[in-house]
This record gives sequence, C-alpha cells and structure tokens, in this order.
Amino acid sequence: MKDEIKEGSEVMKTPREKYDNDPEYHNIVNLIESFIERAKFTPSELREAAIYACIRYEIRHHQAIVFDFETERAFKALEDFGRRTPKEKP
Repeated sequence: MKDEIKEGSEVMKTPREKYDNDPEYHNIVNLIESFIERAKFTPSELREAAIYACIRYEIRHHQAIVFDFETERAFKALEDFGRRTPKEKP
C-alpha cells in the first residue's frame, strides 16, 4: 500500500499504480512520453494542452457556469495562444 494515497475514506491509486493496472492510462502515458521523446512537445506544452482540453470540455458540458473577469482573461489568453501560427509561438 506504499503507492496508495488516502483521500477521505477512499484509497486513490498513484500514477504508477494506474500505469501498471489501467491499459488506457498506460497508453496515454506512453503516447505523451513519445511526444516528448520525438521533441514534438515540451512537458510544459503537454501540461498546458491537457489543462486546455479540460477547460474546453467543461465549457462544452457546463454552459451555465459564469466566470469572473480574471478567469475569462485566462481563457482568452489560452485561446489566443492556440490560434497562433507555429512561427509566432516561442
């Protein structure tokens, strides 16, 4: 149980346990790792892409959410970043 994390009364699996026991999780980790190895994306870009995918999902599935000004500004910055051409990206 050294790799398990307790949250409330539930025992959550660590990333290593998920990787070892969940084929879909295993595959996504391998895919992400291959992007890094082939220099397609940096780890920071992959984290950013994962967060942006979550944001897009939330927006599509929870239309009633109202965001404060700072959150809206962050969304706009992510959208603007996603629209830039490869030459414009740092």
